[in-house]
Amino acid sequence: MRRLSLAFAAAVLLVLAWIAVPALSAAPFVPRAVDFEQALDLPAPAGAARKAAKPYVSPVIRAPKRFDLIGLKWRSPAPAGARIRVRDPDGRWSRWTAMGDQHGGGGGTEPVWAGGADAYQLRLKRVPRGPRAHFVNTTGTASAADRAKTAVRRAAHGVAVALAGAPARAQAAGATPAIVGRAAWGADQCPPRSDPGYGEVQMGFVHHTVSANSYSPEDSAAMVLAICRFHRNSNGWSDIGYNFLVDRYGRIFEGRAGGIEEPVIGAQTQGYNTVSTGIANIGTFSSVAQTAQAVHATAELLAWKLSLHAVPVSGPVTVSPAGRPVTFQRISGHRDANTTACPGDVLYGQLGEIRAQAAALAPQYRGGLTLQAADRTLRYPQAAQLRGRLNGANGAALGATAISLQLAGPSGFFTSRHSTTSADGAWSAVLPTSYSRTLRAVARRPDGSVVTSKQLRVGVAPRIAVRAPRRAGAGRRFTVSGSVGPRRARLTLELQRKSKGRLRTVARLRVKVRSGRYRVRLRLRRAALHRLRVVFKADARNSFGSSARVYVRVLRR
Repeated sequence: MRRLSLAFAAAVLLVLAWIAVPALSAAPFVPRAVDFEQALDLPAPAGAARKAAKPYVSPVIRAPKRFDLIGLKWRSPAPAGARIRVRDPDGRWSRWTAMGDQHGGGGGTEPVWAGGADAYQLRLKRVPRGPRAHFVNTTGTASAADRAKTAVRRAAHGVAVALAGAPARAQAAGATPAIVGRAAWGADQCPPRSDPGYGEVQMGFVHHTVSANSYSPEDSAAMVLAICRFHRNSNGWSDIGYNFLVDRYGRIFEGRAGGIEEPVIGAQTQGYNTVSTGIANIGTFSSVAQTAQAVHATAELLAWKLSLHAVPVSGPVTVSPAGRPVTFQRISGHRDANTTACPGDVLYGQLGEIRAQAAALAPQYRGGLTLQAADRTLRYPQAAQLRGRLNGANGAALGATAISLQLAGPSGFFTSRHSTTSADGAWSAVLPTSYSRTLRAVARRPDGSVVTSKQLRVGVAPRIAVRAPRRAGAGRRFTVSGSVGPRRARLTLELQRKSKGRLRTVARLRVKVRSGRYRVRLRLRRAALHRLRVVFKADARNSFGSSARVYVRVLRR
């Protein structure tokens, strides 16, 4: 009966697929991902960790469900020197794979791709305290019910694509390499916890993901989604750590959200995320070389990305994100910055080829003019700290060149500030502003050509001060007052009351402002703890702004 019902469901979906061909063919089918964990019953460590004369090998551990990716975490900061092998449903075992220490440092491992395994075995140099396994399944094979549903949906989608004709692989505009966007690998199932942060790109770090090397082209997107889910749900990061990922077939995947052209701050090289971009090669390259296709794709990506930010792809660069200057090659391996084996001995040895190919490819992307802001949302009266870099058409840095910083106005852009590039092509400027602005930078190169940066929006949030008494009598009036800058005509007072351990919004009151100051008289009748803040809702001139939250305890008379 169950087989008949599944067959009937498949037939219905196939008919729907015929009707909805354009919709289904527009986006790839991505099964629903699931995460789950398992507490590990390993020998109790002595002290911080148990270090044996020879590695501890666990018995075969059966997972709660089939899993595509597995990583470990524990309470102690010491590394475990973990290796793993996994068993597929047909009983075949993989080779032992080093799991690698977590990029964030201590307390866990990097995740390893397992591809539908149902059991695993661990080999540990140290047995850590409180170990747990975190699993991700992104192929829809976690349970029998999931496998049945996924088979039906994949079949329906496959028919729809066949009827419509497989869509051509999208190519980005201009010289941008072909990059598989977040939507194509299912990033809606791994939404960022917070808005992206932006820094600058002065160099690139090459990584590996410590995953299996024998995966098919169809596995790559699922692997990226699984890594994202692990980074977000197990490590507790905002998003996937890498800016980009490259599979063994030479396909490039967009990683952390925020825009492929933007200097998005990742979580890929501790201490240097604000000044670099991170490219992870999917696989383990401690004893195996990366493929020629992937080496070329990594080089092409770095040539484009570094040129986009007007920095050379070769030679040394000195960065000092924490105030201590450190010199790297423009294209470096993760191990050059942190204590790690990443990106593996063999891929690290291939960095010379990646650098050579990137240098050969860089001229096709040419140089340009960049514009970046240290903060994209300012709090009045904070000034915008702007910077950028200018390269010539051949990619070489241009020094002693005038830069015009322009603001968008009702009649177009007008020049507000001037700067001059230093010998390495870098420039900077400080822009005081009371209101949100759209900016661009313009320069005239020695050959007479005019180059313009991309436009950049910098928001300014009003600074709102608030004052209120800590206590007030029930039914008695009290005053809430404060100021706002720059001057705005109206604000909103948001009032919450604590009830049964939770704060619930009970009122939103419009507040008039005169000469940058406001004053409101309130009377609260119910004895309880209240929390209030004064906010400005964003408009064309300013971003959303909020005062600090203040508490008022209303007491019975």
